Amino acid sequence: MRYSKCISCASYVGWIGLGTNLVLMILKGFVGFISGSQALVADAMYSAKDVVTSLLVIVGLKVSGRPLDREHPYGHGKVEFILSMIISVVFLGVTALLLIHAIQVLMDGDVHSAPHIIALWTAIISILVNVVMYFYSRCVSIEVNSPMVRTLSRHHHADATSSVAVALGIIGAHYLDMPSIDTAVALFETAHLMYLGSDVFREAYKGLMDSSAPSEVNEEICQQAMKVVGVEEIDELKTRLVGQDLWVDLVIRVAPEISVDEASDISDDVSDRLIRLIPHVGSVHVKFTSETAAPHAADEMDDYSPVTL
Repeated sequence: MRYSKCISCASYVGWIGLGTNLVLMILKGFVGFISGSQALVADAMYSAKDVVTSLLVIVGLKVSGRPLDREHPYGHGKVEFILSMIISVVFLGVTALLLIHAIQVLMDGDVHSAPHIIALWTAIISILVNVVMYFYSRCVSIEVNSPMVRTLSRHHHADATSSVAVALGIIGAHYLDMPSIDTAVALFETAHLMYLGSDVFREAYKGLMDSSAPSEVNEEICQQAMKVVGVEEIDELKTRLVGQDLWVDLVIRVAPEISVDEASDISDDVSDRLIRLIPHVGSVHVKFTSETAAPHAADEMDDYSPVTL
C-alpha cells in the first residue's frame, strides 16, 4: 500500500458502502414506486445488489485477513471468490425475473405514463453519490487488491451509469412525450444487471479454479527475475490468485559450474526482488536448476514459506 491510511479505508469501505447503498435502495425504491418510474424501481435493484455486496465485503475482508494455519496453509483468501460467486448467482436469478416483468410491461401499451419529475432529482442524487463511491472503492481495491472490493467498485460504476440512463429516460418521457421510454430503460437496466452478474461469476470461477495471474503480471515477474545476476533462464513460472494475494512458483536456470550455495543465494535474491517489486505478492517459492541437474529448492528442503508483507 502506498499510504498507511489505506488500511483504515479498507477497514471501513464495506460499512460505508453498506450505509450509502441502503439509503439509495430505499430512496430509489420508494420514489420509483410513488412516481410511477419503472426505471427507477429497477435502479433500486442496483443499490440492493450493492447492499449485499457491501455485507459480503465486510465478511470477506475479515475472513480473508486471517493468518495461515495448519488447516489452511494457503490462507483464507478464496472466501472472497466464494462470496463473489454467491452474489452473482443470486442477482442473476433476481434480475431474470425483473427482465421478464420489464418485457411484459413494455409490451402492454395501456400502462405507460410519464413518471413524476421527482424521479429525475432522485436519479441525479444517485449519480453523484455513486460517482464518489466508485472512485473511493476503486482506490481501495487497487491498494488492497481485493476481489470483493473490486466487485463493489464495479457495481458503483454500473449504478452511476444506470442512474444516468434513468435520468435521460425520465427527461425523454416528459419532454419528448414518450412515456414508454422509462420502461425501455428499465429493460436495459435489467439486461445490464444480468451481464454484470455473469461477469462477476466468471471472475469468481477463475479465482476458485486457481487461474494464473494476468499475462502482463507474469511477464513482469520473468523480467524482474532475469535482472538478477546469475539467472540464465526462466524454466518454469506458475502463479495463482489467492484472494488478495499473488502466489508465485518459479524455476530458474543457473550455470552448472556454480556451487549449490551460490545457486541458493541467487534464488534468494530473486525471491527478495519479486517481493519488493511485484505488488500484492503473498508467497514466492524459487527453485534452481542447471542443464545437468534437477530443480532444487533454494534451501534444498522444498518448503513453501509464506511472505508477510
